[in-house]
Amino acid sequence: MGGGPYAPATMRGSARTAASILVAVLVLTAGAQAAEGPTRDEYRAQVEPICERNTLDNKRILKDVRPKVRDGRLHAAGHQFVRASEAFGATVREIAAVPRPPADDERLVKWFGFLKIIRANLRHLGKALLEDDRIRASHEAIRVERSGNAANNVSFVFEFTYCRITPSRFT
Repeated sequence: MGGGPYAPATMRGSARTAASILVAVLVLTAGAQAAEGPTRDEYRAQVEPICERNTLDNKRILKDVRPKVRDGRLHAAGHQFVRASEAFGATVREIAAVPRPPADDERLVKWFGFLKIIRANLRHLGKALLEDDRIRASHEAIRVERSGNAANNVSFVFEFTYCRITPSRFT
């Protein structure tokens, strides 16, 4: 009992109706998925170039910072860390504006919180160096590393490359 040219008119109409309903459901499903937001892979593809730019900026801003600290030129190193914190903060704001996967919104909000803590700790590190306070600067450097680890623990599901926080990123 097929739906060929010799089938009763009611069967041909039913088949057309079913096909129309199927097409409508597919269109609505595709529209609903588009309205939900990006996938993790799409999100990563959007934010990684932003993080890559920041990583390159930090390398430029923090060039030769270790020898400066080692040689006692703490004031110059302090300015570099303050500038790095400003660049990092601008990057965090730029990433925060990228549409997020709805299923990961809570995770990303937590990640942004840790990124803001890193920015603040970088600034505190710079201020400590500007004040020639090596001990406080050491403590702030440890805080930067720990908050970076916390941020990585929250965001590991995204498998970031450039958005992964490593201590070498800030030295």
